[in-house]
Amino acid sequence: MVRPDPNARAKRGFTLIELLVVIAIIAILIGLLLPAVQKVRAAAARSEASNNLHQLGLAAHAYHDTNQMMPPTYMSAQAYYGTVTNAVTGSWPFALLPHVEQDNLFKSTLGTLAYKYSYSYKYNYNGQPQNYDYSSNQTYAGSTAYQAHRASGRLKVFVSRLDPTADLVEAPCSFSMNSSIYGSIYTYGGNLSYSNYKYGMHMDKIRDGTSNTFLFGESYSRCTGLQETDYSQYGYAPGSVYKWKSGYDRLWNYDPNNYSSTSEYTYTYTAGRPPFLSYDGTSTGTTYPQFSSYGVYDSNKRAYLAFEVTPRPDNCTYYSVQSSSGSALMSMCDGSVRSISSSVQIATWQALGTPQSGDVANGDW
Repeated sequence: MVRPDPNARAKRGFTLIELLVVIAIIAILIGLLLPAVQKVRAAAARSEASNNLHQLGLAAHAYHDTNQMMPPTYMSAQAYYGTVTNAVTGSWPFALLPHVEQDNLFKSTLGTLAYKYSYSYKYNYNGQPQNYDYSSNQTYAGSTAYQAHRASGRLKVFVSRLDPTADLVEAPCSFSMNSSIYGSIYTYGGNLSYSNYKYGMHMDKIRDGTSNTFLFGESYSRCTGLQETDYSQYGYAPGSVYKWKSGYDRLWNYDPNNYSSTSEYTYTYTAGRPPFLSYDGTSTGTTYPQFSSYGVYDSNKRAYLAFEVTPRPDNCTYYSVQSSSGSALMSMCDGSVRSISSSVQIATWQALGTPQSGDVANGDW
């Protein structure tokens, strides 16, 4: 029989108090670590968005070198006056595909020129309802075009992890183009002087300086906003209000030749002293990704703001820049990327947005 060694220490486990202390320490460490991890992720997402903006700026320069104009925000084609061959319908992201290593995708969209459009318009005017529905679906035999709607999906160069709406849109574009650096291409077929119209900004026309003029900015892919104005301040009876709710998706494959939209409103007017007015409307659809160089209008303050800072997706404006933090990432016309402070004055923003107005941007950006 083996007897236990009286000098050996008895083995014991952790006490409940010791386990609780260890768990508490781990919880504290996790609590300290999570904010640091979130900051790292946010910094990585911001760096990635900045790199995408830089790549888009370089692609715009490549397009300019090839076509002697900045990428157009609008390209449309119809065979009104004769056959159209290899026309292009879409917006600036589609035009940039060959310059962001997506040339094969661009070429895959070539086919018979097609036009599909549907529009629903409903309104109620002083209790009288009216409905209008219009649609067109046709192809032009013998005419061909590269059409944006034939491509779809997420393309990394157009998507930002800073965009909270990117996962809600099939072909999201988290970046918008300055509306003042716009161009357009219209192809109607035939040999008439206006059958093949092309307009675009040339670098030489950016007289305010390419390093001082916006080209692209960060934005949400989907914006649903509500504009509401109290009309009693304009002499109408108390309770008079104007409301307009709009919801638009900014798509990299936006195609003016394949489009649908809806619009609906209710209007009530009663004559009196003072008169009463009520307007409540909504519109939905898709649009090309652009932002206004004049800023976004705040109907409550009756003033323009430079851009929206971390707005809710259900309360943002489709023609504005949406900042993911206290500053907005912007690509300049020289290809550089700048971070614009949310404290920037509207006059400075507008000076940076206009390419040839001769105004000088203050140093508050």
